[in-house]
Amino acid sequence: MSLTATSRSEDDHQDLDSHHVKESNILDIRSGGTLAPPETTGDRTASAMQREGCAPGGDDNTVYPTGARLALLCIALCSSVFIVALSNTIISTAIPTITSVFNSYDDIGWYSSGELITACAFQLPFGRFYALLNTKWTFLGSLIVYLLGSAVCGAAPSSIALIVGRAIAGIGAAGVIGGTFIILARNVPLRKRSLFTGLIGATFAIASVVGPVVGGAFTTKVSWRWCFYINLPFGAVAVAVILFFLPASIGRSSPTLKNLTWWETVKRFDPCGTALLLPAVICLVIALQWGGARYPWSSGRVIAVVVVFAVTFVAWVVLQYFQGDEATVPFSMLKQRTVFAANMYTLFLSASFTILVFYLPIWYQSVEGNNAEESGLKMLAIIFSLTFFSLAAGGATYAIGYYNPFLILGTVLTSVGAGLLCSIDIDVGLGKLMGAQILCGAGIGMSLEQCNIAIQAVLPADKMPMGVSLVIFTRTVAGALAGPIGQAVLQKTLAQRLGQTVASQVYGQGGAVDVRAKLGMIYGDDTPALRSALDGFNDAVTRTFMVAVILAALTAPFALMVEWKSVKKEKREIGDKIEREEQKDEGEKEKVQRTDSPSRDQSV
Repeated sequence: MSLTATSRSEDDHQDLDSHHVKESNILDIRSGGTLAPPETTGDRTASAMQREGCAPGGDDNTVYPTGARLALLCIALCSSVFIVALSNTIISTAIPTITSVFNSYDDIGWYSSGELITACAFQLPFGRFYALLNTKWTFLGSLIVYLLGSAVCGAAPSSIALIVGRAIAGIGAAGVIGGTFIILARNVPLRKRSLFTGLIGATFAIASVVGPVVGGAFTTKVSWRWCFYINLPFGAVAVAVILFFLPASIGRSSPTLKNLTWWETVKRFDPCGTALLLPAVICLVIALQWGGARYPWSSGRVIAVVVVFAVTFVAWVVLQYFQGDEATVPFSMLKQRTVFAANMYTLFLSASFTILVFYLPIWYQSVEGNNAEESGLKMLAIIFSLTFFSLAAGGATYAIGYYNPFLILGTVLTSVGAGLLCSIDIDVGLGKLMGAQILCGAGIGMSLEQCNIAIQAVLPADKMPMGVSLVIFTRTVAGALAGPIGQAVLQKTLAQRLGQTVASQVYGQGGAVDVRAKLGMIYGDDTPALRSALDGFNDAVTRTFMVAVILAALTAPFALMVEWKSVKKEKREIGDKIEREEQKDEGEKEKVQRTDSPSRDQSV
């Protein structure tokens, strides 16, 4: 028997992943190793793949799940995203009841921010987990942690227990959201991926908007505890499907990562960077939640938290710079044009979306006097619009191969729709409200998830988890930033129009709960003074919509900056360049070894 040496010829039409497979299968005779063929379409019969619910992925010879298996995975991922997104807003209408049960008004801010803080803090570290560990078990672990946190919240005997449960759920949520897109990227070809990310994006948006309605229904008709218990059956189904139908794939996709030793793997987790990043993100979110709301920005507590954030964040940035490609967020990745532009686009559009979905229900409940369920029904326009255009844009991207047109059009439609909302008053017609919501939903739906596809199109497989985690982290931070900004604008305008005393009475405690009733108690029912006060509140809310317009408009230059790269081409040229630079040293070492032992490359 004889084994001939494998030649290293570059084929311009060869996919990067296929190139890696061939490189990793060179038999090292010196170590006495055995050849384990990779799982490609050439190694398996068509009937075998059909029995397993798989199909060839196209140019890269990767085998992807199809049919019922793919459908079940998609349902499980959508269920996971739905319960995580639902928990972000479902608690908003339950907070007044929870505070009365626990007599814990001082803890209101922690009920909403407890999960947000840990979700932000652990998002980037989870990118490393998915890059280095088993994708299936990392996702399952994240989902189980999230369900554990939900169970703690539902059974919480005290306010502190509820806050702890929210923090635990936030850790799991960080792994679930990022892991969903990473699983899609590893189980769906790039050219079809926009279809599925559109569905995931629509699921997230629907859950975010219907959350207050569902929370209000549970609180008034069953118990506020079911705002958390509802996650358990959905999560259990997702766990079962993922357990039996998701392949147990290892995150390491390049030869460099596959050959890491145990200690090298530990270092790739960037423990020092994580130790600096966690307190930095936690302090940032706490400062945003406290500043101007619970404490003035000039208070010692807020200043101390900001200082800790600044020191730890600067130290983290310096560490990331010196760590190079082993950093949690490599600077080389941030310098890539599309990665930078897509993250900035996500930052501004997500912040605009957060303001719209948070302050539109406040307008309905405060100015029109609707309850949570009624305001939720009036939000159906933006829900249906966002869902339809998210799916339609995914299909159109699959058809034409480019996501750029939807980024540009999304900027225009969102800006116009939010601009229309700036002009509403207490006598506005329902048609104008619905039209503005449809435009906003269309713009956000068709564009937001395209950023994820753009990043996946330009990054190599082993850097894709970090890229996905970065864009999810950006989206989470955008939500954390948008809330305090909108709150500051609203409170300042209310103080100017109604006076500080009245503004504090109607909005200072419990937020926008029974605002119209409180104003009626102060000014009397159906009086000119009440109408003037409602005009003032209307002006305050529409000022926040002006912030949404500005944020949406700021996405324009970044929409133009994203590279025009077809998702129909599985080969990623920019990813090729990054991967080849990483393998340069490895190739030189092999040449030296072959020079030292020329006889070992001959026939045996």
